[in-house]
Amino acid sequence: MSENLSPLPPVGERRLRSGWFFGGLAVGLAALGFLGRRAGQTDYHPGFVRLSTPITPEANYYPTVDELCAVARSKCRPDQVLVVVGGNSVLEGVWQPAAEVWTRALQADLGPAYGVVNLAFRGSCPTDGGAVVSEVLRKEYPRQVYIANDSPATAVDSIGSDAYRFLFWQAYFSGRLVHVPMRERRVRDYLLFPSRRSEAAEILIRETADRALRFHDLWNRVGYGHFFTVPSLYGSAFPQMLTPRCEFPDLEPDATDPSQVAFRYPESSEAMELKIIRNLSGLAYGRAPDGRWEMLPGRRADLIRTFAEAFPDPLKGRTLILISRSSPHYRAMLTADESARDDQAFKDSVALWREAGCHSIEYGRDFGEDDFGDRTHLSKLGGRKLADLVANEVRAIAAQRGYLK
Repeated sequence: MSENLSPLPPVGERRLRSGWFFGGLAVGLAALGFLGRRAGQTDYHPGFVRLSTPITPEANYYPTVDELCAVARSKCRPDQVLVVVGGNSVLEGVWQPAAEVWTRALQADLGPAYGVVNLAFRGSCPTDGGAVVSEVLRKEYPRQVYIANDSPATAVDSIGSDAYRFLFWQAYFSGRLVHVPMRERRVRDYLLFPSRRSEAAEILIRETADRALRFHDLWNRVGYGHFFTVPSLYGSAFPQMLTPRCEFPDLEPDATDPSQVAFRYPESSEAMELKIIRNLSGLAYGRAPDGRWEMLPGRRADLIRTFAEAFPDPLKGRTLILISRSSPHYRAMLTADESARDDQAFKDSVALWREAGCHSIEYGRDFGEDDFGDRTHLSKLGGRKLADLVANEVRAIAAQRGYLK
């Protein structure tokens, strides 16, 4: 039997072959790391307007911090004031077509001294993606304003929400965030929580490997411009799922289009929408001895703490938090008592954000039904009104901080 077996190569030759293998592996990994770094430094989203669904986690596309920083650089020159828009789908511009999204109007209002980039994600909170990018770029763009929105009487998490926390971990483990003791404690508590041991291990391994190999940036570059391999709502099976993300246009409908009007305030969702409005203040307020609506002590303490921890102290003074009103279509259905409670919630939320060191305003109180596409999202008409309000606030912040001297 031994006559049919090929003899093993000499030991020296085997070592040479293994050396070539590991040498080739090292060169290949180094090449991938180099390509990943190049991808992260390049804006490959020509004509970027906003993070439309095809390039978000909703479609299994996870933009990286470096990818979004590159987009910001493409929208703002070093001699301009950088205006980063974060927040949720309201600021992303749901119900506003890409050509008429509110941040285009904001850019036009502010003029050439400013560069506006819309990095809002659907369902995100004020400390998510846009906030991370803004903080990472704080030294490169020392003159900047960060804008986000939130609901009244709603706490925030300094490390973002579950769906978009991957961006925080990228920036945190690459050492690009401000050292904040309160946030450090939150990170430690999160990662060391017993039920999160496997998740924490995955985060540490993933981010350590990505710092060296930059595979996230390289993969996104390939997936955006060439081919995708992960099933999503744009392709659940082969070959549709291979379609690169650049081929999917931003098809957000126009709320003012006659074909869309019937979908704006459907009777079938009326009860649910009213419940949301009532709960926003109803779960946070009780009656004071004199009959006034008063925020519950526990909720107030929670808001004070989380607002104070939301952003690093050096960055709070250039942060603007918008508290979003609901459409008058639904507000008109509230009782006088519910309206008074709702008004108090907005007033208190703005005051607490300001006490935390941020700028804050509410908007929408005097907007009409046509300014909304549904309960909370604005039409392009409301978007233009919001742009005017925000432009005034941005200019005031820039003047206060001496950005344009």
